[in-house]
Order: sequence, then C-alpha cells, then structure tokens
Amino acid sequence: MFAFLTDFGVWAGPMLSTYELLQKYDVPGPRYTSYPTVPIWSDAVNEQNYTKSLNAIKGTEPLSLYFHLPFCEKLCHFCGCMQVITKDHTRSKAYVDDLITEISLVCAELKNTQKHVSQIHFGGGTPNFISPDEISLIMAAIRENFTVLDDAEIAIEMHPRTSTKEFCERLQKEGFNRVSLGVQSFDENVQKLINRNQTYTMTKDMCDTLRDLGFTNFNFDLIYGLPGQTLETFSDTLEKTLTLSPNRLAVYSYAHVPWVRPVQRSFKDSDIPTPENKLKMYEMALNFFEKNDYAAIGMDHFARKSEDLYTALINKSIHRNFMGYTTKADAHQIGFGVSSISYVAGNYFQNLKKIQDYQGSIQDNKLATLRGFVLSGKDKIRRDLITEIMCHMHVDKKDFAAKHGIEFNNYFNDDLKLLSDFENEELLKHTEDQLSVTDRGQITLRNIAMCFDEYLEEIKKNARNPVFSRTV
Repeated sequence: MFAFLTDFGVWAGPMLSTYELLQKYDVPGPRYTSYPTVPIWSDAVNEQNYTKSLNAIKGTEPLSLYFHLPFCEKLCHFCGCMQVITKDHTRSKAYVDDLITEISLVCAELKNTQKHVSQIHFGGGTPNFISPDEISLIMAAIRENFTVLDDAEIAIEMHPRTSTKEFCERLQKEGFNRVSLGVQSFDENVQKLINRNQTYTMTKDMCDTLRDLGFTNFNFDLIYGLPGQTLETFSDTLEKTLTLSPNRLAVYSYAHVPWVRPVQRSFKDSDIPTPENKLKMYEMALNFFEKNDYAAIGMDHFARKSEDLYTALINKSIHRNFMGYTTKADAHQIGFGVSSISYVAGNYFQNLKKIQDYQGSIQDNKLATLRGFVLSGKDKIRRDLITEIMCHMHVDKKDFAAKHGIEFNNYFNDDLKLLSDFENEELLKHTEDQLSVTDRGQITLRNIAMCFDEYLEEIKKNARNPVFSRTV
C-alpha cells in the first residue's frame, strides 16, 4: 500500500527525493482534530453559549462523554496533555466530587434530550490514578443522570506501571469494555529519555490480567520520532506490540514543541531522529501493520479488519475528534473535568485549564467554560470538507455540493489552486468531480487539509512562537 519511496531514496520518475519531500512538506500544521483549530477559539465564547448548545440537543440524539482525570505520579517528557504531577492519591477525592457536580450542572441544561449515551471515555493524565471506589462513584453518577445504551463503548486509558488487579476487576464490574494503553516505545534508552519506564513484561502482564477478566478490546498508542529512537529499536517495538495483539493502534508523530512544553528541552537535538529517519519509521509502521492484517485508518490509526472502526471507515461513518478516530460520528461530545473539550450542537467549548480555576467554578455551581468557537455556516462547510479529507482521503464533489447547497469548484476556487503541487507529485488525484489522496500522499493529509483552512494565515500572523507541531 505504501511503497512510495524507492529504497527510501528517490521517487520513481520525476518525483521528489525523500529529502526534498521532507523539506517541502515537513512544516508546522494542525492535526485537525477540530476545525476551526484551537488557536482561533475565543474566550468571548462562554458558559451561556455552552448552555445554549446543550439545550439544542434533542430527542434520542446520542451523547459521547469524556472525563479528564489529570493526575500522574510522574511527568512523561514527551507528553502534551494537561496533567497534575503528584504522588498524593488523596487529591483525587475532591476532584471526583467536582466531576459529579459537573455532571449535575450539565444535565440540568439537557432539557430536550433523552440523554442516551453511546460512548464513555476516561482520559488523562493517568485515569487509573484514582481509586476503584472513585471510578464506581463516577459511573454511578453517570447512570443516575444518563441512559447508558446497552451497546455503549466504555473505555479508559491506563498505565501498566501504576495499575492494580483490584482496579482492573472494578472496571470489569462497572461494564468497561475497551482499554487504551500508552506504550509509546519498549526501548529502555527511549524510556529513560522520556521518563516513562514501562517494560514489555509489565505491559504483557497487565494485558493478561485484563484478558483473564474477559476484556477483548485493546487500543495501543505508539510514537515514532522519539528521542533516542532508532530504526532498529522502533522495529523491535513494532514486533513486540504485535505479540500483544491490540485491536486498534494509534501511531503518532512525536510533537517536539519545547516552547509549549519546556521539559522537552531536557533532550539534546542529537537525541531526536533525523527527519529522514522519522519518515522511514512512519513507512515501516504502515508496511508492518498492513502485512500483519491491520488496515490503515486516516493518517495515524490502524485497526483489525474485524473492528468496528474499520467498518466505520468502509461505510463512511468514521469521525475524527480530540480522541483521534472514532465510530461515533453522530454523537455530541460532552467533556467533563479540567481542560476537557466539548463538541456540542456543532460548536466547540473548552473547560478552564488550571485545576484550581476549574474546581472553583464547579464548586460555585457554574459551568467551567474557558473558551470555544461557535461556527458560522461557512465554517461548517469547511469543517465538513476537512473532515472528509482527514477521515476518508476522498471527496465526491457532487455529493458534497448537494449536501451544502454550493457549486464546489466555484466555492473553493482559490483553495483548489493550492493543490497543484500535490497533483504534480502524485500525492493527490484531482478531477472535475473528485478529490482523492493517493496512498503515497497519506503522509501529507494535514498539508492537504491546510489548503482549505480559512484561518491558518491569521494564526501564523498573530503567533509569537510556532503554534503547531510539524506535519511529518
């Protein structure tokens, strides 16, 4: 599927060399987990806007609930998530109480819906930092306030180093049916540099414990381009990952953003793989997982062909949000907890990003909205187009135009002119009726989507530091 390089060297025919490709397309760019992207969101969007969007949910429209549990015992140096570093496990009690209060505050505004929940996800941070009893308290509050559908996906991110059998048993009792593990790398040198010590044996033991309890759905996260990573150690991580047989994988590019995460300055420049080697790792993962019966999903996910994520790709019901690719395209996403993001009635909202501010607002019985974005009609058209590109790598212009009441080529006339280089380099096929990203163009998905981002130049103009990670 992904044989676009010749011995990692020169393109066949007139194509760019690897080095030229990297130089041209390895630029800062959004991941498009939202459109418009977060840097353009405004703090003028407030609790009242969020309330109005919650009120707009109607009938049996499904809900996806996300809970951000920020506590970690130590900081992983690659991490860009909002976290609170502490070994004091008593700190989670008040936070869990606030989550339960926030559930009540949100539900008070869901006046026109039957509150059917099709998905629940606990992220972090390290969600298994909290106690088994605390996870039960949250689940009890969810069931008291919402109707959790029988086939709902209930997922949690976990760290094998801090997991316990008791916690796993409680997950089984509470109906969890998917577990996500942040593996990142099994190489000891890489783990030392990123301050995440998690051996293969530790990860395997946890998977075995969960499987013995009846769990069958596992997501793994891997990262390529980490400090200290080599082609050989990355290959070893892929081989070891395969022995644990995850159902889904996310294989992310390491985002080196030391201006945002100063802890990343603990790495030497020489520790970070060269851009060319990073691209080789990307190709290695694509070829390896395809050879071992996984299907590529979008730009950074893989799934077994028996997985519903693959089914959603085939029937075009797949969606992309802040948790990556998901099957729940039709669900309103409601975020709970510090810094969590909601996507409700087509608009975006983010909670306060400092834990003391978030807890203060909730304890005052106020929704904790920090900022957001209320989309205009033209924003929704561009959001849908970028989603088509990022999720399906294909746009049927006639279908899209009919859906939005536009003439596609006229509406996007200026944007389409930006695609000429992608066409010339056979990264994209562009006809009168179709836009299709080629297999070898998959690595440039973000770059192609950027051509249709109406706010990108404004973000660049106003930025003092780079805003986005690099696209390759």
